[in-house]
Amino acid sequence: MERVDLTGVVLDNRYRVIEPVAEGAMGVVYRAERIKLGRIVAVKVLHDSLPNELSSRKRFEIEATAMARLEHPHCAAVIDVGLHGDRPFVVMDFVSGQNLKEVITNQAPLPVTRAAEILRQILSGLAHAHEHGIIHRDIKPANIVLSQKAGLGDHVKILDFGLARLSQDSSLTTGIVVGTPSYMAPEQIRGTVIDGRVDLYAAGVVFFELLTGHKP
Repeated sequence: MERVDLTGVVLDNRYRVIEPVAEGAMGVVYRAERIKLGRIVAVKVLHDSLPNELSSRKRFEIEATAMARLEHPHCAAVIDVGLHGDRPFVVMDFVSGQNLKEVITNQAPLPVTRAAEILRQILSGLAHAHEHGIIHRDIKPANIVLSQKAGLGDHVKILDFGLARLSQDSSLTTGIVVGTPSYMAPEQIRGTVIDGRVDLYAAGVVFFELLTGHKP
């Protein structure tokens, strides 16, 4: 079913939608402006046509809850949540830069020192998430943005906690296989109980790609 483009729409009288920038299984991410402040933000709006509406809304709520806990230089942060009609949306930091998928395609293999520093930042962000009981479950180059900070070089931001699982929530684990196959640990593929090590496995695959230009 064709998605409704919200470009030009004002959400909750606060956020003016400028343009779509990405789309995933659960929703569309737009670049938007916080009207009174003139601040550019990213807004993720739940799809209006999903096969299991209740399950999808539950997953969207889990994503917002998970991301709201994250306050770390290498994790994208939630700023606000709201409703557009009956469609929930989450407002996040707008992160500009290249995702690692583009970096790997255009620049890999990277020098070992640069690849190692990128990995260090990824692991730092994941450590913060794991400390808060959050497992990302979909670490891959497309979900990691690399921006250049003046005087600081590469700066990593981990995006899209759309498949994130709160470690105390077992209702979305048993028998459900989610993630991107090339980056999934064996226990994740089998649909068995998982923990933060599945994120470390995926980070290792990303590191291999940075060093070689291809998947293991």
